Formats: sequence, structure tokens, C-alpha cells
Amino acid sequence: MPARRLLPCVLGAALLTACGDTTDTTDTTEPLIDAPSTTLTTPPTQALELGEFDPEGDFQVFDPCTEIPAEVLEAAGFERSEREPFVDPGRSITCYYRDTELSAYGFFGISGDRIAEELIEGQGLMLRIDVESNYPSMYWHSMGSSKPDECSAAIPTTRGRVVVDHVEASTVEDLAVLCGRATEKLETILQFLGENNGNVDRS
Repeated sequence: MPARRLLPCVLGAALLTACGDTTDTTDTTEPLIDAPSTTLTTPPTQALELGEFDPEGDFQVFDPCTEIPAEVLEAAGFERSEREPFVDPGRSITCYYRDTELSAYGFFGISGDRIAEELIEGQGLMLRIDVESNYPSMYWHSMGSSKPDECSAAIPTTRGRVVVDHVEASTVEDLAVLCGRATEKLETILQFLGENNGNVDRS
């Protein structure tokens, strides 16, 4: 299903063209607290902090291809896909992964990008902002598919969004199931990276 597998790239390109129209947001950064007891032999190069960001701000977008240690990916149940990463320099980076428990058509994408929540709402892609999660600022959105076979769980940080996209093209499962899987994967990544407070004011 090559056309379906291009959805994350297409959405990223479409949304990023409008990023310049977003307004600055108030900084509600919260400091990173101590990481869980799991020892990482290859720690991320920069710390992540939950908080708002300016889509045109001066920061380095989180790179999931290099900044998520192998131990964290393993803990989340990910296996690296043979698919090449999608990179829009300075704007968006996505790496693709498989999960052995999913069908041959199921995959995940982990992204770092500068896409503002307001832009997603304006495009009519927002699915839910009151997600049941340990991280109150997490939300769900669609990637623009005409079928309910994909869901993205996203959270804002001071280095842009961190997003887990989940596509299961052959599924007949409820959309909430797909969103739940994406949420679980994102929570695991955040927990093992040490960003485990999640008390971010959404206002």
C-alpha cells in the first residue's frame, strides 16, 4: 500500500506551508525532572521539556532518528522499518518503525516538527484534546486520511512537537484503539527519556 504509507509525509508538507501564519505562544515550559531508574547507554543529545513553542522560533527540532536511544525503542516495542526517514531540514523529521504484533500493513512513524496545534485545528484534523494520558497537553489528530485507519498522538515541547503516528491500513478496529496505541507508544518514549511530569498548562 505505497500510497497510504506516504500519508505522514503528505500531511507534514501540507501543514508546514502554513506555519508562517501562526502567532507566538506564551512560554509555559516546565523543567525536566529526574528520569526513571532505567539506565540509558546512549542518552539523547538534548533534554526535552514539555511546553509551548513558537513555530518560527530559534530551536533545533527534536530528531527521533538519532535522539531516541535503542533501549527506549526496544521498550516501546519498535523495530526499525526499512523505509527511509522523511526529512524537511529544520522543519520536520520522521522515522518509521514496525511492531511485530501488528499486521503487515501496520506501522508507526515518530516525528519531531514545528506544526502548531492551532494549524491542525484550522485544517479540521483535530480528533481530541482531552486525551486520557499522564500528559495533559497530549492530543490526537488525523493525518488527513478519508478512512479511520490512522491516528497521531502529539505533545508540544520547547523543541517543537513530538508525535507518534499509527497507521493500520488493513484494520477494522475502532479509531480509539489506534489512537490508544499511539498514545501508549508516545508515553513510553517520554517516560524513558525522563520527561515524566507532564503538568503543562494548555492555556
